[in-house]
Amino acid sequence: MDTAVRVDDRGVTIDRETIAIAVVDVVLLTGLIMFGQSHHGSLGGPLATLERVAPFLIGWFAMAVLAGLYTRASTRSLVETVRITALTWIAAANIGLALRASPYFEGGFHWTFSFVITGFGLLALVSWRFGYVAMRRS
Repeated sequence: MDTAVRVDDRGVTIDRETIAIAVVDVVLLTGLIMFGQSHHGSLGGPLATLERVAPFLIGWFAMAVLAGLYTRASTRSLVETVRITALTWIAAANIGLALRASPYFEGGFHWTFSFVITGFGLLALVSWRFGYVAMRRS
């Protein structure tokens, strides 16, 4: 009897490569927000930085898990990587902005900040992940 077996590529496997990708994501987002803080002269201590970064990291990891961004399937093709990363960041940025505007996090935001963080985050995350997948495939 022949049976077809379907293997689900969306299974989460935590390996060194996945952890390294997540670390680069965190470093990029943290660096981006710290750069913005220093540019506006509001770079505070570690707790102030954590309070400004946390909403976006919460949004990023929540959406990344839902989108399957840390699975092998998300790095299979360049087009898929760009698509999943872009959609994940747009959703995550909105979550981060909503959290930052809430009374639970300090900082608030001006409406122009939403365009800046979404645009630069999109540029940073999509560029690095595109480059990573392109180098990995060659």
